[in-house]
Amino acid sequence: MKNSFLDSFKLFAVFFCLGVLALIVGVNGESIAIIVSRPSGAGFWTTSESMMNGFTYIPMFLGVFFFILAIVVFTTSFIKVKKTTI
Repeated sequence: MKNSFLDSFKLFAVFFCLGVLALIVGVNGESIAIIVSRPSGAGFWTTSESMMNGFTYIPMFLGVFFFILAIVVFTTSFIKVKKTTI
């Protein structure tokens, strides 16, 4: 019983961790965009505002999406486990 209970929540843990990782990347999006846009050997460069926004907002949207997906997976797994125990 306990083993099947833990097995049903593995997908929830994966989506939750992906959501946390995507939000961490999104919060640090501006610095990541600056690092990615730096040409090799350059002492001075500029990074466009749209690239900074892309590295910030896209991972944040993905993180929220993975959190919502984790909630849905958790709810369905919990209902499935409750039905099998009753």
